[in-house]
Amino acid sequence: MTEHILIGHFLLRSEAARRAGISTEHVVQRPDLLRIGGTWLEEVYFEFQFDEFGIRHDLGSTVQLLRRTFDDVAIAEWLACPNEALGGATPLRLLLAGGKGAQMATATADADLRGTVEPGR
Repeated sequence: MTEHILIGHFLLRSEAARRAGISTEHVVQRPDLLRIGGTWLEEVYFEFQFDEFGIRHDLGSTVQLLRRTFDDVAIAEWLACPNEALGGATPLRLLLAGGKGAQMATATADADLRGTVEPGR
C-alpha cells in the first residue's frame, strides 16, 4: 500500500508523556507505543494507545510483535481496519475487549507476520 489515510485522534509527545505518567524522554523509548514523526510532521502518538490509567498495556505485546515486520503506520492501519479473518471486526476492538477476541486478533497478527494475511485487509 503506497498511500495511507490516518483517521483518529493523536497526541503530541508531551501530551502522550503526561497521559502515560512518564517523561518525554521515556515515552519515545517505549517499544510498545506507535508514533508518527518526521521532518514535515511533528511527532504524534495514536490516542487509542492510552486510557484513563495511562498506556494501554493490552496492546503492547501485539505492537511489539508486529514491529518486527511492519512500520508504525502499517500497524496502526492494521489495528484500525476491519479484518475479514476476524469476521469484519477490527483487531483493535478485539484486543481491547480481551479474552478470546484478543486471542483471535493475536493469532491473526501471527498470520500477518507469516505473510498469509495482508495487514489491514
